[in-house]
Amino acid sequence: MSATSLPATVPAPVPVSNGPNAIQKLFQDKDWKLYAAVASVSLLAGAGLYFLTRDSVSSTTPDAKSSKSKKKKNNKKKKSSAAKESTPEEKTADSLASEKTSENKDADDNVETMSKETIAGLTEKKRLEHANTLKTRGNSMYSAKKWEEAIRLYSQAIAFNPDPVYYSNRAACYSIVGKFDNVIEDTTFALKMNPTYVKALGRRAHAYENTGKHQEAMHDFTALCILDGFKNESFAQSMERNLKKVADVKAKEILKNREERLPSTTFMSAYLDSFRKGDVPESKPEDEETGDAQFQLAEYYLAQRRYQEAMEAYNKAIELNTTHMAPALNMRGTFTFLMGDGKKALVDFDKAIEVDPNYVQTYIKRGSIFMEQGDAIKTFNEFETAISIDSEDPNIYYHRGQVFFITGEYEAAAKDYIKSIELEPKFVFSHIQYGVAQYKLGNISDAMNVFKKALKDFPESGDVSNYYGELLLDQQQFDQAFESFDKAIKLRPSNPLPYINKALLVFQWKQDPAGAEKLCLQSLDADPECDVAIATLGQLFLQQGKIEKAIEYFEKSIEMARTEAELTSALGFREAANSQLVFARDYPEQSKALKR
Repeated sequence: MSATSLPATVPAPVPVSNGPNAIQKLFQDKDWKLYAAVASVSLLAGAGLYFLTRDSVSSTTPDAKSSKSKKKKNNKKKKSSAAKESTPEEKTADSLASEKTSENKDADDNVETMSKETIAGLTEKKRLEHANTLKTRGNSMYSAKKWEEAIRLYSQAIAFNPDPVYYSNRAACYSIVGKFDNVIEDTTFALKMNPTYVKALGRRAHAYENTGKHQEAMHDFTALCILDGFKNESFAQSMERNLKKVADVKAKEILKNREERLPSTTFMSAYLDSFRKGDVPESKPEDEETGDAQFQLAEYYLAQRRYQEAMEAYNKAIELNTTHMAPALNMRGTFTFLMGDGKKALVDFDKAIEVDPNYVQTYIKRGSIFMEQGDAIKTFNEFETAISIDSEDPNIYYHRGQVFFITGEYEAAAKDYIKSIELEPKFVFSHIQYGVAQYKLGNISDAMNVFKKALKDFPESGDVSNYYGELLLDQQQFDQAFESFDKAIKLRPSNPLPYINKALLVFQWKQDPAGAEKLCLQSLDADPECDVAIATLGQLFLQQGKIEKAIEYFEKSIEMARTEAELTSALGFREAANSQLVFARDYPEQSKALKR
């Protein structure tokens, strides 16, 4: 994914409208969460599931007819309760018999109080007749809002004939009076008798949600979406709501005991490379015992992309009271920020500014944290302060341009990118982002010309070829995009992003999931901890119905997530995939049918 899937506030290159971001964008939409159930939908090509709004299946309205009364005499075609329920006007043999029986009051005067022993002595026909009579009376009491009386009548109907409709109707009453445990019990009985009984499943799903059993509710709502053919928008919304609650709770639990860790090398490099570099040490210092020596060692490791070692060395430099305290604090705060702890990072940034109020880079990074916290005023104040200190620092305009870009102010972003280029023409990312901003503004020809010029000015930059390929991909110029990604890979084989871009292209254009998988695995050879590659592989496996394999990669995404938001997203993928496994377990026949 372009920009290495950085959070919105991390000012690294921002992607164009499609490219590999199509993968993440699709999965951020509600459709991806239900995709796992339909193997025929083209995931990465952007074909999501469409929901046609209709009235939801009520969790409280009682069913009009028992399951037996729904069977037609010819019985040539079976209809489950998920498809159609009889209306009160339909007269089945059982209901007609019940009406005739009700005409003879002596025959059923005592049905409401008849003992189990007496019921057991009746013929099956009589038991069905009396059960239907009781269910009809229960429906009348329901309509009169006499819930307890309706419950009593449905209970007696069950004694005559334990029909799933009667259990479901009684569950509807229990739901209204807030006895959700009873709802779960009754609907579970109904579903054992008729697993595809949508009304019972819906009532149980709502009861699970009302009792805080969000994972169970999520599984039931997922099944409802699939069984109902994805026609009911409310089912999808309910599934998403419970999925989010499950993921949120699990994310908080995981974060309580999780040790802080740096994100992938690709992620780190994308952010750190977005700042112009000063002098880079060519070798390690001979004496590593002083604070200044540790600072030089940290700078050396940073240039070598050995980020864990660099972080440790910066920390030691601070402990040993280096004379480069402001930049050391700035870098320690940067590492802390990239590990997802913005509040803790602010402490170091504040200290760095106290030590050196003119150290511009710290204001830029502090602005990034304020942006992450949603405080736009503080964000732009930081940039204004930085400009007042050094109006000729190109970093200021590039990173402020990123903020404008993220907030959709593309014209303002383009102006800042131009200013950054004027101050430092050799910084490639300013050219890339200026081209992308033009593209976002709809100036397609200008954008392509910016990239063509950048290709000439930066012939050794794989990044230009990679991002240019994204523009070509967005325009469906597949052959040229393919060549551009290949060139990017050739120029910098250690960059995993072109492999992922190419994987999307292979999947979307050539319909070759195996080839896409292979490219994603190659990207992991380039960076074994590339979070984008891992998430993409999970999605590819999910698309092909390889659910267990998809979950394996989603588990890896969970391990690598650095912030609560990232962790919640990764957990959402895993839980959604798990829901498909649960559906396949509970509805094996329907699951097989979906794959045909």
